[in-house]
Amino acid sequence: MYRLIASDLDGTLLNRNHQISPYTADVLTRIQQNHVHILIATGRHYRDVRQIVKNFTFPMYLITSNGARVHDAEGEKILQQDVSPTAVDDILRLTQGCNFYRNLYHDDNWFVEADNQHVLRYTKVSGFSYTRADFAKVTRSGISKMLFIGNPDELNVLERVLVERYGNHLNITFSLPSCLEIMGQNVNKSTALQNVLERLSLTAADAIAFGDGLNDKEMLEFVNTGVIMANADGRLKRLLPNNPETIDNDHDGVADYLSQVFTEQLA
Repeated sequence: MYRLIASDLDGTLLNRNHQISPYTADVLTRIQQNHVHILIATGRHYRDVRQIVKNFTFPMYLITSNGARVHDAEGEKILQQDVSPTAVDDILRLTQGCNFYRNLYHDDNWFVEADNQHVLRYTKVSGFSYTRADFAKVTRSGISKMLFIGNPDELNVLERVLVERYGNHLNITFSLPSCLEIMGQNVNKSTALQNVLERLSLTAADAIAFGDGLNDKEMLEFVNTGVIMANADGRLKRLLPNNPETIDNDHDGVADYLSQVFTEQLA
């Protein structure tokens, strides 16, 4: 039996309204009462996620910024891995004037250069919002993630340029076709989850995980069972053709799959 459940948020645990349904919340709560750890692993900022999970009556570990930050069940930061200041500065110079909506995730802030109402829809529930800033003056230290939002074709070009420029010195991935995300070397949800499992004296064999994006790939490969959402990015499905699949996030796909696994605990 699994002793830890790890789930992505957007496109996975959250529905299209960026909310956790009462049914999903109930299933997770009842499973947790049977001494199973629940963990969130997301690309979102910690301050954003902290507000979303407040509705749960139990504490949980939070992996945020795609693994660049990990907070324990008491809210203490136990892992911090930043993009190097040199890389942050270089990438900002490289993309200056490009047609991308550029974002910097800092320890306590989310910096942008211009307003974007589309992005704010994702944070409506939590109330966490960005701060407009002049990127020429923003600190290059303490940056957990760089996020570029734009045309998928143009982002694919940027991805190729960055991979050629940095190789394995950065983790460059997509959370959505229109969202390119950049983290430090070897920073992903899998390495962060491994850190948590070691702290809990558990192994990958004890864990099940759910995800829908390319930024979930390493985590879904790492655990005992990596479940892909029906609404997942087609590229993820092609990369992991043998992974089990559940129904989409608008129909409680995570809870539906778990209800079939934890039948005794939910009886």
